[in-house]
Amino acid sequence: MMINIDLDELTKLTEQMTPISDIALLLDIPEGDLRDAVSDHESPVSIAYRKAKARLTLQMRQQDIELAEAGSPSAAEAMRSHLLKMLQDE
Repeated sequence: MMINIDLDELTKLTEQMTPISDIALLLDIPEGDLRDAVSDHESPVSIAYRKAKARLTLQMRQQDIELAEAGSPSAAEAMRSHLLKMLQDE
């Protein structure tokens, strides 16, 4: 199913950690249609959503690295979690 959506706005909302249900509401799109589009990994909507989410998580990991290097125990724990996820994804 092809939905008409502003991919730049979708990207912006995703990078602001907006839940899919809220994105659908803000963009006047039926939530089920948006979820279907995001689930189709070949669709432009899914690609834009996943790229924005990947950029956001990359920024968060970079911040965790900086904080861990500065001695933050919670950031060091987050780093272990990031590493475990990375290893599981191989």
